[in-house]
Amino acid sequence: MLMPESMTSNPKVVVVDDEKKFLHLAKKNLSLRGFEVELAEAGEEGIAKIYYFNPKVVLLDVLMPRLTGDELVKMITDWRPEVQVIMVTANISPEAREECMRNGAYAYVQKPVNFNQLAELIQEAAQKSESLPPAS
Repeated sequence: MLMPESMTSNPKVVVVDDEKKFLHLAKKNLSLRGFEVELAEAGEEGIAKIYYFNPKVVLLDVLMPRLTGDELVKMITDWRPEVQVIMVTANISPEAREECMRNGAYAYVQKPVNFNQLAELIQEAAQKSESLPPAS
């Protein structure tokens, strides 16, 4: 049985994090697992990448300068509800985690990241994204 093209293609992922080391690690590890990956070092750049790259999933750091992850997750889910946001951070309070989830995050992952588990989570999030209609 043939699957629709969108289901057979490698999910597109945008990684937004102000930590360059994590960005490069994520690109390397996720690309090796078949994902198409774009990187952004700040929230504003992340918005542009989402607009032009049209990802199914966004990996988003919580603690960033200027536009923080908890602000950005709300913006993304309001603007593009079909895009699934996975919060990735080293330090977050239970209150901040709850706020991110209330604002529409799909999941939360603590650094250091296990990229095998993260890849599975991204696949699940991409499948959910496929089942949702795009924003009008």
